[in-house]
Amino acid sequence: MWKGRTIRKIVAVVLAGLMTGMLLTACTENKNGQQNAADAEDYIKVGIVIPQTGVLTAFGAGTEEMTQYALDQINEAGGLEVDGTVKKLKLFVGDSQSEPEKARQVAQQMISGQNVDVMLTSHTADTTVPVSEACEEAGILCLSVDTPDEAWAASDHQYSYHAGFNTENELLCFLDAWKAAGVTSGKIGVMHADDAEGQAMMAAITAFAAAYGYEICDPGAYTPGTSNYSAMVRRLKEEDCEIVAGVMLTSDFGTFYRKLKASGYIPEVCTVAKAALFEEDVAAVGADRLCSEVWWTTEYPYVSSISGESCEEIGQQWLKLTKDSYVSALAGYDYANVEILYQILKEAKSLDIEKLCAAADTLDTETVIGRVRFNEQHYSVQSLVTGQWIYNEDGTWSRYIIANTQVPDCPVTSEFRKIK
Repeated sequence: MWKGRTIRKIVAVVLAGLMTGMLLTACTENKNGQQNAADAEDYIKVGIVIPQTGVLTAFGAGTEEMTQYALDQINEAGGLEVDGTVKKLKLFVGDSQSEPEKARQVAQQMISGQNVDVMLTSHTADTTVPVSEACEEAGILCLSVDTPDEAWAASDHQYSYHAGFNTENELLCFLDAWKAAGVTSGKIGVMHADDAEGQAMMAAITAFAAAYGYEICDPGAYTPGTSNYSAMVRRLKEEDCEIVAGVMLTSDFGTFYRKLKASGYIPEVCTVAKAALFEEDVAAVGADRLCSEVWWTTEYPYVSSISGESCEEIGQQWLKLTKDSYVSALAGYDYANVEILYQILKEAKSLDIEKLCAAADTLDTETVIGRVRFNEQHYSVQSLVTGQWIYNEDGTWSRYIIANTQVPDCPVTSEFRKIK
């Protein structure tokens, strides 16, 4: 009788067959020239679904290179023993095109068409949630990182595990910035989208603000991609909000912030999650002295569980691999996702899903993003520090660490500077 994973596999195969013509181009050979072919049977086949095109392209940039770098370290050390055979790991890459349904479809095709053994994914709930759902249906281990925990854990997971940060840790970073600005009470204007992440932020910040003596001003939810923030900015100005906070996509924040500056209204401190990850986005809108949570930095005191490299050394490899001018906060999470996989495979010594899940359930390891230990809901809460972007006199941008409450061993590199 067929049951369990076998049935899920058959369902996934049928779904993939219906989509094969449409999706064959979505899963390509990786940049190191490795082919997605049947000759990979001697490898542990590692799939990864990330946004390489579309509105989330900036999030996916460099992920393939850093993932391959970490896998190469494992392979160069001899690979891993699974089911009595020593194997190396081979990467198969799928592009979500920044669309949730496409992410799901690509994951399904990789599972059924490429027969990947395990799946990695990252970069916003629009990617990690549908990919994990596809893996749940197929009975495949899925490891994801960097999505807020609450957004990822909206549904139950049996085969999926996540290492990210929760809204409370984001808000604690915001609180550090508010205090550094000398604003210990008053109104907080909250920018939030009408999606799951925006709703989660709004609910959390309302209770959080009340607990710390602040009052919430809600200018209303916006639809991602909107171009008109006039009414919201007017409300923030009328309410004399000393703080503007929220979670926004970089494109939405850029549109909003330009309108904010044009209005002549400047808050004492602006704390926005997600939107301030990338230097080019901050620079494009001139968001000088913007504060945000910092997911990961080369100043973190952790070392790789694969190679022993420091976070600074991982950052240098990122620069070498991507040719970027600065190290993205995503670099550490991209690397850590492979660290997590490495530790699970070492413990399980098998590709059997039950053994893999048993190893994940008991995982307790140090990585370049800190200690990873999954709770009963299959996610690990990672600590954050608080950063501020500063425009330098020479025309460059720097992000400084202004508070390290959650990671005391990460050095503070600058005092808070008030928005001009």
